[in-house]
Amino acid sequence: MQIIPRLLPVLLAGATLVSSCNSTPSSEQAAATTPPEAPPAATNTAAASADTTLSAQLQNPKVGDVYVVQFQPRNTTEQRYYFYQVFAVRPNEVDLHPAKQEAKDPQADTSTPGFFSNDASNMMTYTRAEARELLQEQPGDVLHTRLIAVRRL
Repeated sequence: MQIIPRLLPVLLAGATLVSSCNSTPSSEQAAATTPPEAPPAATNTAAASADTTLSAQLQNPKVGDVYVVQFQPRNTTEQRYYFYQVFAVRPNEVDLHPAKQEAKDPQADTSTPGFFSNDASNMMTYTRAEARELLQEQPGDVLHTRLIAVRRL
């Protein structure tokens, strides 16, 4: 599916603009979005630890890392996954090759030859700040896209 690699940079650019204009939600807004039963503290700690680990991996990328991005195709409730492989790391940017197709399983085998597109026209470059934004679903993202894992060999 070629739409996701082309759409992701547009979503990130839009998210950057939107996030710079967003304000902190009021206590009423926060209360309205808080679930009635908060999860146990251990769950919150585990989620915070996972976010910290992902954030650290994004800030310290390694050639060969595979970014696992979850999204929801339009008009479905199914989750799909797309993969990007780091092939070059510079001080403030990272270059990625996208997978040639989406997968139904976040544990899909990405090691097969030809899984990632090595075509220069499909290459994507992210700044580290843009990569961090992948951790959160951005306002207006109809595909509910977010990074859920970094596979590191």
